[in-house]
Amino acid sequence: MRAGEGRGEALVLLLLALETRAARLQGAFAADPELGHAWRAQTALAEVTRSVTLEDIHVFEGDVVRHHTENRATTAEVARGTQAASDLLRVVSAPGDLYADPEAVLGRCWRAAVTIQRESDIDDSPDLAGIAAAIGGGGAAVTPFLGALRAACLFRLGTMGRAPSAERLVFLAADHALRGAGEGRARYDAGLDGMLRRIEATWILTPSLALTQGRFRPWSPVSAAGMQDLAEGLLAELDRSVGMLPVLRRWRDGMRAAAGARHGKSRLRDLVELALSEPILTSGHVRDRLGVSPRAALYLMQEAEEIGLLALITPRRTYRVWAVPTLAERLRQRAGGIGAPRTAEAPPEVGATSLADLAPGAPVSEAMAELDAALAQADRVLERYRRE
Repeated sequence: MRAGEGRGEALVLLLLALETRAARLQGAFAADPELGHAWRAQTALAEVTRSVTLEDIHVFEGDVVRHHTENRATTAEVARGTQAASDLLRVVSAPGDLYADPEAVLGRCWRAAVTIQRESDIDDSPDLAGIAAAIGGGGAAVTPFLGALRAACLFRLGTMGRAPSAERLVFLAADHALRGAGEGRARYDAGLDGMLRRIEATWILTPSLALTQGRFRPWSPVSAAGMQDLAEGLLAELDRSVGMLPVLRRWRDGMRAAAGARHGKSRLRDLVELALSEPILTSGHVRDRLGVSPRAALYLMQEAEEIGLLALITPRRTYRVWAVPTLAERLRQRAGGIGAPRTAEAPPEVGATSLADLAPGAPVSEAMAELDAALAQADRVLERYRRE
């Protein structure tokens, strides 16, 4: 076997493994939508904070929660990072249908992008209508990963790489739409609890988490090496998510059983159901949602801690926030964790197409030649197997 065919076959096997894991997760969530919502509510917060970190702004899930619940940030960088993560979360929680209304979805992604531009430059928008036309019929993609990658690459080339975080939003929005659930209304003014409670998304692939778990890998979707790094990271992240399913199921079933054993007037059963849809809670929110007194709400939170339903994530006694245990440990973090990148962009690669060298009117398809060449190898291997 020639070296080129060997690389093509390895790529095919990687993509097959990735899509198999993604399909397994998608199937589990289709059979148990409640479990899917619980997973996405926790994963969405991690994805947006990692996306901000890829832009060299160090922020953690706990910072975002404190920003929304206490309106407190310790440094200018944390304040900027938490606001950027909140902007990204509005898109991640409800991406909309990229293929039914591409220009609107692309516009939301562009406006939510993490940027260091002067405010006067923000209105210098790219030709979103042209990019939307190029993305066009991407709904007919061979696999959701390839369709999402294509959409992200087209957006990158159409914006000259000015907004990597928006490219990752486009990738996620395409994955959402390609998995058959593009209906999701845009959300602009919901707070953190509202965004996590009313997630209207079916995405499975989380690019920022994939690139930052274990080690830092740059976001470089238009290069063959960048595509492989992304696919390998996504495969590892999907394996972790599949392994998380039994943990989520046991936690949910155990909490329902524990709450069901309480006396008939106990509102703990209602709190369990609330925690399944909202992984971050305060006693005030529980009071409003369940219609109980402030004292009863605090008592319920203490009961929830005792049975392991919730864990306290803030040390303050004057304002306390709880989260489900699988999320609580991450929310307590303020520093440490993944290695911080020194730059948000990947270094130039030999043979890679440079966005700066593109003529303003150059067709986007020409800039994707390297990606097409890599996938052509995979096509040849698949064709050989079809003949056999």
